[in-house]
Amino acid sequence: MRLLVTEMILPSFSHCRSWLENIARNLLWWRNRPSAMIAATGTSDIDPDDHLPDLTGLVSKQSPHPIAHGSFGDVWKCTYNAPNRQGQEVAVKSIRIDIAGDDSRTRFTQRLLGDFHARKQLHHENLLPLLGFSHEFGPLPAMVTPWKHNGSLTTYLEHHFIELTIEQKLRILRQVAAAISYLHSKGVVHGDLTANNILIDSDRNAYVADHGILTMCSELSGTSYIRSNVRWAAPELFEVPENEESLAPQPASDIYSFGCIILQVMTGRPPYADVRSDHQVIVLILKGKKPTRPTSPHDADSFWDFIEKCWGDIGRRPSAVDVLNFLGSDHVTALVKHTES
Repeated sequence: MRLLVTEMILPSFSHCRSWLENIARNLLWWRNRPSAMIAATGTSDIDPDDHLPDLTGLVSKQSPHPIAHGSFGDVWKCTYNAPNRQGQEVAVKSIRIDIAGDDSRTRFTQRLLGDFHARKQLHHENLLPLLGFSHEFGPLPAMVTPWKHNGSLTTYLEHHFIELTIEQKLRILRQVAAAISYLHSKGVVHGDLTANNILIDSDRNAYVADHGILTMCSELSGTSYIRSNVRWAAPELFEVPENEESLAPQPASDIYSFGCIILQVMTGRPPYADVRSDHQVIVLILKGKKPTRPTSPHDADSFWDFIEKCWGDIGRRPSAVDVLNFLGSDHVTALVKHTES
């Protein structure tokens, strides 16, 4: 009889536990929501339509293994199984941070959900939108975003650089610059701007992804802001101040990285392409050595002076608005006409 009662009660306890955990996750979000929104938007007025849904149970993996690995996470190609999104392909980025115990997990979860809901308030046509989050990809909530079929800008350039016209290259750069200018206008620093965090869709539109994720994860884990992004990272991020804590990325740090992206889009090769290891790149950066000036194609040389401005001292770099103005300037327009004639 005792065994029978146990078999009847345990499933109920399990159901209640799952229900309570879901309530606890929602409470964590509501507790953190106001401060996160104010930090991201400068206002406490939140549009109810910007609520970020919990997609746990609605996203399924297309493969048992992630398709890519990042500094603090893994990327899975998945299928969104909601009634109005049946079969939509999505990307899920799980956060990979060492968690010491339940207290750390609660704190990390609260911080991540607050960040996710804050980023839902950011709207720009060239920012990768956040569809929701899921609790089925590890101990921490994972981000669910639309799947972009041409992959990262790095991958896209590797496969399609030769066929890209100067106008198509400039269009990608303008779209990225517009997204960064928007983020900076909202007081948000990307912090990990590389061609690996820019995604390209089937119409060759660019989408900036993962803004602020590296900074947040570095702060949570107590590690450096420099991870696998050394080729695009600004030199000041390698400096160790007197308090021995890494300097946080600033808007000017994003501009330095954008200079590297201009170089990569115009040449088809990443910064320090002739240097094999990231360790060797770090040595060059610490010595003040910038990526070498390309000899081809000819159109990359026309941008070299502006790239060097992006790589200047932190207080003398152009703003994101300056970058946009340059990319839309008469000089650049004339370059397109000359190249196409």
